[in-house]
Amino acid sequence: MHFIMVIENDPNSSQDLENIFLGLRQRVVITKFSQTVQEYVKSSNPDIILMGLSFKDKKELEFVLELRRDVITHNIPILAMIPKEDTNFIANHKALGFTDYMVKPLIKQPLLDRIHSHIEEYKFSESSKTRDNMSFVVVDRGHGRVLFQCRANLKRYVFPEFKKIFTPNFLKSIQSERICFDVRVVPELGKDEVEVFERVMKLFSNHEKVVFIAGRHMGAFIEHAADDEKMLVFMAPNEFEEYVKMEEQKKEEQRKKEKKEKFIKETGKEPPPAPTLLSQVKIELPINPPSEPEISNPSSESTDTSSNSDSTQSPPQP
Repeated sequence: MHFIMVIENDPNSSQDLENIFLGLRQRVVITKFSQTVQEYVKSSNPDIILMGLSFKDKKELEFVLELRRDVITHNIPILAMIPKEDTNFIANHKALGFTDYMVKPLIKQPLLDRIHSHIEEYKFSESSKTRDNMSFVVVDRGHGRVLFQCRANLKRYVFPEFKKIFTPNFLKSIQSERICFDVRVVPELGKDEVEVFERVMKLFSNHEKVVFIAGRHMGAFIEHAADDEKMLVFMAPNEFEEYVKMEEQKKEEQRKKEKKEKFIKETGKEPPPAPTLLSQVKIELPINPPSEPEISNPSSESTDTSSNSDSTQSPPQP
């Protein structure tokens, strides 16, 4: 079953598309263009994207170019649905990141034929690259975690490569790091693949949790996973990053708690409060009323001047 994602802000066009896809054996999601759509596209990894354009918002075109720069979405076919014939767009739609275009109003059968054609071409292209690709698992290691990005059919390509990657020395070197598998671009994932992953997880018995970024395969993990306590499944990378932040915050709070308990045990009293930043200190200076200037006695000033004058003698005249 193919997954078709439609991004359309115009309510009338959106309703027309719902009528076109009604009753078809395809998974179709119709949504409005927003800031969060891009992350959803990357997590769900659709087989084709239908993008409604208004020619009024440059963010629509920036969004498509951003999809082309992302490793997950850079090859997904994108079909532009434009409100009218536009010679400039038609001449440059490939450079703008679109695979093809159609002018509204859309007619059911020509649209479905176009979608089917692009999906078949995309699938063939991806399978050809898989055959030519020497690495079906990309290992990204850093910041206290190891990410295994699976990029091909699991049974045929990925699982055999795991045997080459998971050597005793490598497993020993990543004992203290967070383990994460990214399977969003895997074409198919079902019960058998989930069971293999659960066997793979036994290699990481010293890890409390093993993370999976599943995208559109999330349902397969939820349905078929037996060891759901050890397996953490997320739809998108940003959900995983939020989880990591929360875990790091919990660890930091636990370290502070243990440090405080140790201090109390050793000294029998509460630890002193943490030093306050200088920027948080309010310094209040006393404000005194201005003092009145002293008025000198004119006679004394005259006397002083006279005194000074006497003390200064002119050199004797010859």
